[in-house]
Amino acid sequence: MTGADAVPLGPLLRTHSRLARRSSSDLRAIDRATRRIEELTVILDRQLASEAREEERLKHLRQATGQITRSANDGIQAYRRVASALRAEEQHADADGVEVEQATRALADARARMLEALEIASKRYPWAPPWRATAAE
Repeated sequence: MTGADAVPLGPLLRTHSRLARRSSSDLRAIDRATRRIEELTVILDRQLASEAREEERLKHLRQATGQITRSANDGIQAYRRVASALRAEEQHADADGVEVEQATRALADARARMLEALEIASKRYPWAPPWRATAAE
């Protein structure tokens, strides 16, 4: 996913709603983390392709792993905050059910994009068995 492929979050939530105030920035944070993981994957591919020394290749791999992990953790924390905001919003008597449903779909889509980016990134580790996210994860 590139910046041009990013799903616009604005139309999904009313601009000044309680849910939008609690979750819009975190939905964008998930997308930023996903884009960063994708960028790091491209950078790592380029580094691995241009480096013949195994020691240097492992160094690049370690560095990228740390950065990808930090980005994924940022996305996970944002996901938790949005999920919490959705649960809280559902408890309000004046909750907008349509907006909650749209935000729930936006969160699920953001999660799926991040898992896809992590799946692609995981293929850079030749000694690790293939990993595939399941619906239960």
